[in-house]
Parts: sequence; structure tokens; C-alpha cells
Amino acid sequence: MYRSISTQAIVIRRERIGEFHKSLSLLTADLGLITAIAYGAYKSQSRLRLGSEPFTWSAVQLYHNPVRKSYKVTELEIHASFEGLQGDLSRLAAASLWAEVIQKSFGAGEMTGGLFGLFRESLEILERAEPALESYVTMQFLWRFLSLAGYQPDIECCDSCGAPLGERGPAWYTPRSHALLCAACGLHTGAPLPQGALRYLGATREMPLARAVVVTLDEGSRAALRDTLLGMVQSVLEGSLASIPWVRSGR
Repeated sequence: MYRSISTQAIVIRRERIGEFHKSLSLLTADLGLITAIAYGAYKSQSRLRLGSEPFTWSAVQLYHNPVRKSYKVTELEIHASFEGLQGDLSRLAAASLWAEVIQKSFGAGEMTGGLFGLFRESLEILERAEPALESYVTMQFLWRFLSLAGYQPDIECCDSCGAPLGERGPAWYTPRSHALLCAACGLHTGAPLPQGALRYLGATREMPLARAVVVTLDEGSRAALRDTLLGMVQSVLEGSLASIPWVRSGR
């Protein structure tokens, strides 16, 4: 009945079950987002204890019960635990935000490993990034998540009139259609997205992540873009993100 599965996984969330067991939300490279039980993982001598903590990336051995549609963790070979995040509240807040986005989007519903790769690389970059670049890692994660989820808006043309964005000043995001509008179209709410932010998104869209996060903006454009991207993601998820105040209070 049980089938053994090997995959790469990052722990998104863990919850206690009883005295010794953990329920893990795992973002995997080829199964998407799954829930698996790590029996005895709270015991100090358990070989699963360290690998079952949040943001740990491991090679995972699972038993799958196709009848009950359940998974059990049997082995965890740790590749990286990203310990540099644990002692820094600002970096931990950023990683927690990404994990919340993954959890609430059910892994963006994709099974190709794109989100797994994005999350893993973002954690690697965040751990070693200069403090001034932390918000850029988050912005790139959110922007690329929107692409994987199929909700990344067109940054070239106004969704209403088709005019090139940026030629008529800033753009505005409209949650109703998950699109950007120019200044001449519609009644706008919220903060505008400056021309510099639009150019930034266009310039970094095809860049490797590690290169994109070192491209910087003036402070006003950076803050506006961060808030707009957070608004976009919350609109797509149809709910608020509890981690946002924590992120905004950081660097």
C-alpha cells in the first residue's frame, strides 16, 4: 500500500502533534506543497529533529499512502538550514512572509519545481545579502511568484487604453483585474507606482535572481514598489498576510 518517494523539500511550517510528533508543510521540488508527519521529531535523539525545522532544505524520503492521501517522513538529509536567518529578525521576517505566501497560495498550484527553486535561491541570497538589499530580495521573490502563479501584470501597456505605461506618469494597480492602469484611466486608489519602479521591473525581469537583487532604486520608488507588490500578492491570495507588519518594521 505504501510507496516510497524521494524528493527535495524545504520546511515551510511545522506544528506539534501530541508530545513528540511534527506535522510539516513541505514545499517540494516535484510534488508541490504537501503535508507530511515526522513521527518522534520532537525527541532530542530523533534523526528527524533538526531537518524538520522551518526553512531547512533537505533530501527527503517519504512514505505515501495513496488511499489516505497521506505522507510520512522517514529520512531527512540536510543540505542547508540557513542558520543566518534565525538570529536576524529582519531576515527571518522576510523568509516568514515568503513562506506565508507559499502556504496561502497552496504552492501556487504548480508542480514543476519553479517555486521550490525560487524559494531555495531566495533563502540562499537572503542569508548572505547586505542589509540594504534585503527588501530587494523580497520584491524579486514576490514579483517572480506572481509570474509563476499566472498573475504578473503587464508593465508595458495600460490595461484599459493600451497606452505605454510610464509615458503618462506613474501607474496604478487595480485589484479587480490584477492589472496596471495609466494616470488617464479610471479612478485610482492607493499609492502610484513611479516610472522608475516600472523601469526597474522591466530591466530585471529576465535577469538571474542573484543579479536582479543588486539593482537598486531611489528610496521613494523602492517603498512604493514594495507596497504595490505586497498589495498585488494579497489581492491574488484574496486575504491579508499576517507577516506584513513584521516585514515593514524591519530594514
